[in-house]
Amino acid sequence: MTITYNEIAGMAIQEDIERVEQHIREIEQRIERQRAVITQAEENGLPTDGPSNFLWFLKETLSLSRDHLARLLADEFRAGD
Repeated sequence: MTITYNEIAGMAIQEDIERVEQHIREIEQRIERQRAVITQAEENGLPTDGPSNFLWFLKETLSLSRDHLARLLADEFRAGD
């Protein structure tokens, strides 16, 4: 049995998709934890600038990761043609 280049490329893309999906799940969990940190800081009258800036960074990272996933899914779709 011979594996074609397209099959190998398809497997590699699928692995990349799975990795990025996992990364997205981890970032989403981190965002939720960071929101809890901010809420707790607010309740305790502590400054929230640092935690809020980090939350912004996490959201930007999530957005970039979702863009990356969209490109990978488009590549996978094109590879299936």
